Amino acid sequence: MKIGFSSVDLSFPEKLEMAGYILRKETSIGSHDPLQLFCIYLNEDQIETAILVFDLLTVPKKFPRQIDGIKLIPVATHIHSGPKPDCVCDIIEFSAREALMKAKQNSSNLNKLTIKQFEVSNVCDFRNRQDSTTIPTNLIEFETIKQRFSIVLFPCHPTVLGPENLLYSSDIIGAIRRKLEMKFDQPFVFLNSCCGDLSTHRTRKERSFTEIERLAGIFLKQCIPYILYQKSAPWGLSVKEIELEVEYVQKNVEESSLNERDIPGMMLIKQRGKLPEREEFIISFLVIDHLKLFFVPFELFFEFCNVISSIDKLAFVICYANSPASYVVPKSVKSGYEWLASPYADDTEERLLSLISYELMRL
Repeated sequence: MKIGFSSVDLSFPEKLEMAGYILRKETSIGSHDPLQLFCIYLNEDQIETAILVFDLLTVPKKFPRQIDGIKLIPVATHIHSGPKPDCVCDIIEFSAREALMKAKQNSSNLNKLTIKQFEVSNVCDFRNRQDSTTIPTNLIEFETIKQRFSIVLFPCHPTVLGPENLLYSSDIIGAIRRKLEMKFDQPFVFLNSCCGDLSTHRTRKERSFTEIERLAGIFLKQCIPYILYQKSAPWGLSVKEIELEVEYVQKNVEESSLNERDIPGMMLIKQRGKLPEREEFIISFLVIDHLKLFFVPFELFFEFCNVISSIDKLAFVICYANSPASYVVPKSVKSGYEWLASPYADDTEERLLSLISYELMRL
């Protein structure tokens, strides 16, 4: 198996409409820190694929699924301080071609795969719980003859900055990446997971760049990972895509019963207007040796990942992949912003969990 890594800065013009907050009305005024695009290229026998990770809210609708015959798995980090994805699709595609070419040139034999884990507290927490919770975090390290780089898999809605911010920024995930790179002397790619009910809402003191650095520093102090799995000269690469048909529902909500946090959800419902009856979404599966990555477009609640982890501790769910999509909430959730923002039928989470569990058993 050959693997290669690259990264490029994304250069976006000012005065673009920004994504992530329906209450934000003004356009961007510049950049605080660079938004980036990361590429992980993989090749074994006749299989050639690449994970592309870009600092945007979602994957643009028009983003290609192949470049030069190489199958792509595009993923967004879900930042809320970048331009609207569909406004920059051409820039993203051009940058993706550059990153893919560099990653392929950098590729060499994968000598070692290491999966590590540690726990983080006081950086993000559950929005609707009073007690503080530790959040499991994983590092997936790849070592080749030429390179060493890691994926940090941290389930956190990555928003410290609020709608008042008009500067492009990778927010807390960029700060975490930079601090990890300095500590371990290697590049890091951030992938988000099941964080639909996790955020910095209860842990942040203010919505500022100073607060981003404070929380990222807390993360770094707790980054003392232990090894879950390690394999020299790993082999066995496979990629699979499955379509999941999702039913849409139109929600009728009594506006008088809403609180302040629910208002953006109600605005989203009005903005969406009439929905289609159903839509098909792509779920991607990527297997590297015993490592199993499931890429879904949705924003899922944390317990979803807990269930998958209980089946296989080396299986991880990556959210915000393949296409733009919204929250998928548990059937028991019947109120709140996340429920309002979710346009899908009540059984969607159960059907997605059943699909992934079934495929996991077959791998």
